[in-house]
Amino acid sequence: MSMKKTLMISALAAALSTTAAGAVSAATAPNAKTVDLMINDQAVNVRSIQAGSEALYSLRDLGAAAGALFEVNVKAGVTAYFNNHAIELHAGSNAAIVDGEPLDLLQAVQSVNGSYYVSLEDFVTAFCLESFENETGQIAIDAIGKIHADNIRWLNADQLLAGSLSEEGRIDYIVDAHTGAYKKLVNAGDASELSVAPNGQAAAYTNNEGIVFVIDLTAKRPAPKAISSDNSIKPELVWSADSKSIFFLQGDKGSVIAKINVADGAISKVLDDKVDYKSGLSVSEDGKKFYYTVIKPGAVTADANKPVEEDDVAIDNTGTEPHIYYFDASTMKDKAVKLTASTDDKVFVGAAADGSKAYYVSVEDNKPSSLVAVAADKTVTKVIGNKDVLAATIAGDKIYALADNATGVEVISVTIATGATASLGAVEGNVSEVVASAGTPTAFVIDDAVYVNWNGTLKKVTN
Repeated sequence: MSMKKTLMISALAAALSTTAAGAVSAATAPNAKTVDLMINDQAVNVRSIQAGSEALYSLRDLGAAAGALFEVNVKAGVTAYFNNHAIELHAGSNAAIVDGEPLDLLQAVQSVNGSYYVSLEDFVTAFCLESFENETGQIAIDAIGKIHADNIRWLNADQLLAGSLSEEGRIDYIVDAHTGAYKKLVNAGDASELSVAPNGQAAAYTNNEGIVFVIDLTAKRPAPKAISSDNSIKPELVWSADSKSIFFLQGDKGSVIAKINVADGAISKVLDDKVDYKSGLSVSEDGKKFYYTVIKPGAVTADANKPVEEDDVAIDNTGTEPHIYYFDASTMKDKAVKLTASTDDKVFVGAAADGSKAYYVSVEDNKPSSLVAVAADKTVTKVIGNKDVLAATIAGDKIYALADNATGVEVISVTIATGATASLGAVEGNVSEVVASAGTPTAFVIDDAVYVNWNGTLKKVTN
């Protein structure tokens, strides 16, 4: 069963009552006590009874706090309506019916003094919610609807920008980083990934015709606005530090580095050195220093003596490993410097804000991957060389890296100015990405869901 969750303003439609055989009778009912739970980050008083060794909780109290509607069933049962799904419960029964399909329960539903009581685990399972013990030891339930995010990045310290792929294309949402509640920002089926301005007030993307659109995130009803009619291909968009311009790679092979002024759409070239296949563009705060990678394609050869329809070709990948390049627009003229010469695979991370160096994850067969810094003068330094680095991201004056270890995935912070490293502990699960930005918490992609680290506690915000 797959059930998305959402928070709804609701009330109970009727009192819950039953006379079904097998229910606890009012004459023998234990006295209910009140316990404290956290539901959707709000403190809630919930009635509870003891049924043998098991604690059961009031369905009325749990459902009202989560946002469900209830109605009494004529066959001595109750149906809960939650996010367009129906969950049918019967007193004395060890099964629920969810959207017409049976679901086994761990404990039989009990009726006491006209109210239904269920185990907390059964409530969470039947309503497809999540429960956990928070930092104060209270049981917490998350009943707020969440989206699935195919890519995620921070918008500000309290909100994330999430992109979700559908059959119609990309849909982008603004996600509350505390609760996971979301609202749709834009549904542009042919949009590239949104690039967020450093001030958090705008985002930009290109459509499949190469037109740049900017969304004013401060507007009551944000809507995309084309800022130029130029339709050249723009595979990457990078905002300037002052949020007034956007740098981009231009052309189907990413040959040119250019800049567009957001206010008037004026485009100017920064570098046109005829070198193709640039990617991973990173720009310094002063807008003058540029780092990027270049990957040459493999050489394709075919036997001229064989028919073309046999498609018998060979690809020579010698010399196709990626390399890091550097260009200073204030001192260089149409000629960038190749900084690396090694044959390892290089997963580009980004550059320091002052443009003094760039970082990448070095990947070699049968060796642990390492985090490496390369300076504008070609000096190469291993920043994390004694662990197997899985991924890394730059967040202001810090780098956050994920490294494999025996107990899970270790999170390591690197201070860019000094190169000092510190372990921030381990994260369990299939951790594939760390998401961070200047002035934001860290977030992690674990089993394709996003979890935000709030003071040492991971809160799930997307499915």
